[in-house]
Amino acid sequence: MVTSVPIMDVKQLTVGMKLAEEVHTALGGLLFAKGTALFEKDIEYLEAFMIKQVHVEEAGEGGWSEPADPAKAEQPAVAVKVKVAVQKDKPEAFQQSFEKAVATLKNLLIRVQGGDNIPVMEVREVIAPILAQFQTQPQVMLSLRHFSRMDSYAYEHAIAVGIISYMIAKWIKVPEKEWMQVALAGTLLDVGKTKIDRRILQKPGKLTPEEFEEMKKHTVYGYQIIKASHGLSEGVALAALQHHEREDGSGYPLGLPGSKLHLYSKIVAVADVYHAMCSDRIYQKAQSPYLVVEQLVQDSFGKLDPGVVRAFVDGITQFAAGTIVELSDGTIGKIVFTDRNHPTRPMVETGGKIVNLAELRHLSIVKVME
Repeated sequence: MVTSVPIMDVKQLTVGMKLAEEVHTALGGLLFAKGTALFEKDIEYLEAFMIKQVHVEEAGEGGWSEPADPAKAEQPAVAVKVKVAVQKDKPEAFQQSFEKAVATLKNLLIRVQGGDNIPVMEVREVIAPILAQFQTQPQVMLSLRHFSRMDSYAYEHAIAVGIISYMIAKWIKVPEKEWMQVALAGTLLDVGKTKIDRRILQKPGKLTPEEFEEMKKHTVYGYQIIKASHGLSEGVALAALQHHEREDGSGYPLGLPGSKLHLYSKIVAVADVYHAMCSDRIYQKAQSPYLVVEQLVQDSFGKLDPGVVRAFVDGITQFAAGTIVELSDGTIGKIVFTDRNHPTRPMVETGGKIVNLAELRHLSIVKVME
């Protein structure tokens, strides 16, 4: 027997009621998740977004109850703290898996540096568990930089690019049987650097023209190493060769235009740029994921494939609801809504009011909090 879920006018809602269904805005964005216990500010959000009716759980059947202290119901910070407490353990578990994957990959690539072919099955065994774990908490993509350490950046970057590439492949509807190959393409995109002089790789200052020419060869070396290894597709090899090529033909090593580039290389190029710009490196401080995504959008005009960039931007920002962020004026707030037309400029609740970054262009998100 199917039981009907009560529908209630928003104006009749009271603090403590729980939503029985997700609530979406007129533009399709997720405003509140199923099971959300409503506080005073949440009801105000519903009214502000002109939501007329919502589905609520029945009282007394795992449903809502009045908060013990009504005064707390007027403070949205209480709701925020609950969500953070629930999610806190998950990033820690992910970090442990991430660090284990990084350490294992480092040992595998040391063997490649010594002249071995890529142990493809072992690399797959490294990334498969972390890809599975990532599916349950994709919001971690906004804070991958929190797991980075300068001394092992190259290997962390490889794992992160593999994860991000895998997600992009899903979002742009690459056939499922190819998702693992795309993840491997991301993880191995810089494998050619195992053949580059360590003094060039670790140089803290700007490379000389001669050193940069040598560095660019990592794309060709990577192609050759992957071609010599069994279990990797031509797309994986071409991703290593072409991930520094650009749509307008301004990249290297061959200066190919977008029409000549393999799809895998377009995917890993976006993942590569995103994670690199979000990370602390010897010569550059990490930037906010939201500022990086805005830069990617700009780069999609001539540099990166616009279709891949758009899918990535839409995908990564869909998990943002509830994320705690710092704005450029120093205030801390919670993302409450992301407009698909302005995915990098969400609405943020801070200090009891809604800040619409799509309208207040002088403000930006400078940090995603842990």
